[in-house]
Amino acid sequence: MVKLARSLADDIEFSAMDATRTELNYLIELVLAVVDAGASTVNIPDTVGYTTPIEFSAMIRAIKNRIGDRAVIAVHCHNDLGLAVANSLAAILNGAGQVECTINGIESVRATAPWKRW
Repeated sequence: MVKLARSLADDIEFSAMDATRTELNYLIELVLAVVDAGASTVNIPDTVGYTTPIEFSAMIRAIKNRIGDRAVIAVHCHNDLGLAVANSLAAILNGAGQVECTINGIESVRATAPWKRW
């Protein structure tokens, strides 16, 4: 699918839904495969909002170390434990180049990182 999408557009974002509950080596294997297929952005979401900044830092750093600058790492952190902003900032500090968040409370899911708290 990524190859097909890349044949139709230059900017392709792949989202690894529920990434924070995925075994890290498998997630890295998946990320490498979609980058090789043409994804220019790889989204690593905390879909259920349960990870912590220390765990998320390690995950983003491990992915960044493997893909380097071949693709942008994006994150999408849910706020179930009140850590969405902390996790998003931790991701930036460890190599993420894009954060999906809410502005003025307008969002697709009520619990994503609120920009106003940054």
